[in-house]
Amino acid sequence: MEIDKFEWRTMGHPKGSDSSNINEISFGDGYKQLFANGINNNSESWELTYTGNLEEVAKVRAFLNSHIIESFLWTNPYGEEKFYRVVNNSITSEFLSKNVISLSFQFVQSFSSTVSILM
Repeated sequence: MEIDKFEWRTMGHPKGSDSSNINEISFGDGYKQLFANGINNNSESWELTYTGNLEEVAKVRAFLNSHIIESFLWTNPYGEEKFYRVVNNSITSEFLSKNVISLSFQFVQSFSSTVSILM
């Protein structure tokens, strides 16, 4: 199975967030113990925008809607190619004119190439 890749050039200033999944235990004397929760405990997400004409944006929008569950490859602004998926309900459209549309969306890091279950 070939893995899809997001190849479109995004616009503006991408905004990234890093997140760690840790557990913390506090003791009575002020001591805290921290430890990682799982093997993939650090992840990232990106807020992105693509602006183009109706035909271009339709292709990007179709890709995004088909990758809310399915992971894909994308090279982030740091130059790192990783697996991501589109955050559910993050796709928004703004019509700047009749034929120019700004599409905003969010990617979240995924740790497998696909997460859908075939039945």
